[in-house]
Amino acid sequence: MEKVTVAVVQAESGPTLERGLERTEELLEKATQLGAQLVVFPETWLPGYPAWLDVCRDVALWDHEPVKAVYERYASQAVEVAGKAGDELRRMARDRGVAVVVGVSERVGAGPGRGTLYNTCLTIGADGTLLNHHRKLVPTYTERLVWGYGDAVGLRARDTPAGRVGALICWEHWMPLARQALHDSGEDIHVAL
Repeated sequence: MEKVTVAVVQAESGPTLERGLERTEELLEKATQLGAQLVVFPETWLPGYPAWLDVCRDVALWDHEPVKAVYERYASQAVEVAGKAGDELRRMARDRGVAVVVGVSERVGAGPGRGTLYNTCLTIGADGTLLNHHRKLVPTYTERLVWGYGDAVGLRARDTPAGRVGALICWEHWMPLARQALHDSGEDIHVAL
């Protein structure tokens, strides 16, 4: 069996998407200097997890201005996969020749679903190619106030220099058929965001 070096990031990304991208690049640089062939970032690494869902007493009130303001700020910091932030993530992987799995809060900027946020996992190849785009199938509990429901398009493993990589997000690991889809697609490495 071939040896594979994987770096798993457990850190804070930053208070803004811009700072989060800078932090991502810093940590990718460090991981590749240590020989990582695959670097994994957590669920919603960019721009961070909306923890206010669990601590804001009035989070579900209709037309509540403070919650609308927090949501607007969060949505403005979300990643457009086909936009500038997505391009930056692909460039970072390509520049370092490393595969990356990263959790993002995705904002759809155009086309079907425009304006929707998704809890998304991106798998990026060492050449900067977006290999997989997986949206969390069912947001968990209060997450439904922020993210839309995903689809099964990204339930697959993809070839990387580290092996065939598949990933699921958080509570999806309680979904046997989602796990089975990844097993059936021949994953060598399973990433649990």
